[in-house]
Amino acid sequence: MAHCEGIMCLEKNLLIFLFGILAWFYPLSCWCLNLTAVDLRGMQASQISDYQSNTAALRAIDGNTNTNFFHWSCSTTGINSHPWWKVDLGANHRLGRITLVNRGDSYNNRLIGAVVRAGIESDIFNNAACGLPVTSVQASIPGAHIQFLCDPPVIAQYVSVDDKDHMNGYEDNLITLCEVMVEEYPLEYCPQSTTAMIADPSVSITCMSTLMFVDKEVSDARPLSVLHMKSPMQCFMRCKITNECWSFDYDMTSGQCRLYDVKAGYLKADDQPGCLVYAVVRG
Repeated sequence: MAHCEGIMCLEKNLLIFLFGILAWFYPLSCWCLNLTAVDLRGMQASQISDYQSNTAALRAIDGNTNTNFFHWSCSTTGINSHPWWKVDLGANHRLGRITLVNRGDSYNNRLIGAVVRAGIESDIFNNAACGLPVTSVQASIPGAHIQFLCDPPVIAQYVSVDDKDHMNGYEDNLITLCEVMVEEYPLEYCPQSTTAMIADPSVSITCMSTLMFVDKEVSDARPLSVLHMKSPMQCFMRCKITNECWSFDYDMTSGQCRLYDVKAGYLKADDQPGCLVYAVVRG
């Protein structure tokens, strides 16, 4: 069992004590529940192109974490201005952490600027980023296991890695992944499970919020309230204890949190860098 520390965790525990409807939710950001590894072997992986025949996308989910490129257990895309790699999990999972294993023998700095996304859209660029892009410090360590936290957890069928910012100094770019590991909070941990239709009527999720859009803000509704919060998690919790709230957006730069009474299927959003739009599932 993971250990919970810090003021944020204490604050969430207090909220649970005061507002019983949150009792089932608080562990998700503090990692008080066990994360369970998703076995990716045999799942469908793809990438924009193959660098060569023995660097196909499936090499990143073969269960082998060897970081020597020439041992042929790493996927590598062809050189491209915006390379990408993705895996189809086959069903919705509630993801909490994604780990990339970087190349260990050389060229590990090529992963600088890579973005991990997770969501329900097969078009990966419609899905939200988990965590921040890979930094130069993270990529400087050969063979590093680089972790990305999805906070709050994200309902996702697709996990992807892409790089379009060329932060690694190459005019053209490629992505090498020696392994991708995905961890989830099993849906059976939701004791107050309810179902809501999110965006596409064929897709259902249970128990919690899901990140629907990234770099967008709600454009067609007057907010119930405008607040300033330290994180999307705090914004979610405020929405959850506000009976009329069905969605919210959060500006990562300013910390502005806006609550709406608009349900998921009716959300309209415009482009806004650094803004996250969530839908909230209610029991």
